Amino acid sequence: MLDYHHTMLNLFESFERHQDELQSRNSLLALDAVPSPTFYIEAFFDGNLEWTEYAYSERELQELKDQALFSGCTFTVRLEDDED
Repeated sequence: MLDYHHTMLNLFESFERHQDELQSRNSLLALDAVPSPTFYIEAFFDGNLEWTEYAYSERELQELKDQALFSGCTFTVRLEDDED
């Protein structure tokens, strides 16, 4: 199990290095070339806050909304503003 952890950590560190290279060269291949929306969702059960989560795509947002509804929660969604 520890080998798997080290393998995934090495893979992630490699990804970060390559991403930094792409960004430093202003490559069109940079993964963050197109900004994606960030959503903040709060789920409530009987009026009490049960959980909060960020979603970084429409698909992820829909999954969180489905989870909230499946568990009997109501929810609010806020679009986060990246401009500070």
